[in-house]
Amino acid sequence: MCQNLEVDYPDWESPGIGRCLTFMSFQGFVFLFFLFFFCRDIFRRAVRALSRLKSPANFQDRQHDEMAAVSGVPAAPVEDNDVVAERERIVNTPVEQLKTTDVVILRQLTKVFGKRFLAVDRLSFGIPKGECFGLLGVNGAGKTTTFSMLTGDVIISSGDAFLAGMSVKQGAAGARGRQVGFCPQFDALIDQMTVRETL
Repeated sequence: MCQNLEVDYPDWESPGIGRCLTFMSFQGFVFLFFLFFFCRDIFRRAVRALSRLKSPANFQDRQHDEMAAVSGVPAAPVEDNDVVAERERIVNTPVEQLKTTDVVILRQLTKVFGKRFLAVDRLSFGIPKGECFGLLGVNGAGKTTTFSMLTGDVIISSGDAFLAGMSVKQGAAGARGRQVGFCPQFDALIDQMTVRETL
C-alpha cells in the first residue's frame, strides 16, 4: 500500500490535522479556565454574594417569628446547659485562640436551602485533638448537611468551620484543599472508581 508523503498534515482541510489541533488547543485553554474558576471558588463566592443581596440578614429571626405566629407561642428552643456553655465558648473566644485547643471548630454554622428552609441553625462547637466526637440527632436534624458543608459539597450560608486551623469557606486554599475524608451512610463507594482512586 502506497502512502502519499506529500500531504501537508498541518493543513486545515482533510487529511490535514490543522483543524483538530486548533480546536484541541482552544479547548485546553477553555477547560484550564474552568478548572481555575472552580478551584478558586469564584462561582461559589459569587453565588454567596448574590444570595446575601437577595435574602435579609435576619433570616433566622424572621423564621422564629413566623413559627411563633403560627403556633401563637414564641419559639424558644430548649437547650442543655452544656450546649449553651459550648456555644458561648466558641462564639466569645477568638478563633486564633480556639485553634490552639480544638482541631475542628464550627462557629455559627448555618445552612439555608432556598429562601425558606433552615437546615442547620447556627451550630457552634469545638472538638479537641484526640477526642472521639459523635454528632447525634433525629432524621432531618441536619447531620448530613453539616458534614456536607465541612467537606465543601454544600455551600455554607453563614458562619464558618475550621479544620486543623484552616477555614472551610476558603475553598481549595483552605481546609477543603487538605482532602477531607467523609464516609456517608449510603453509597460510600463509587462503582466506577478503582481502589487507588477511592483512596
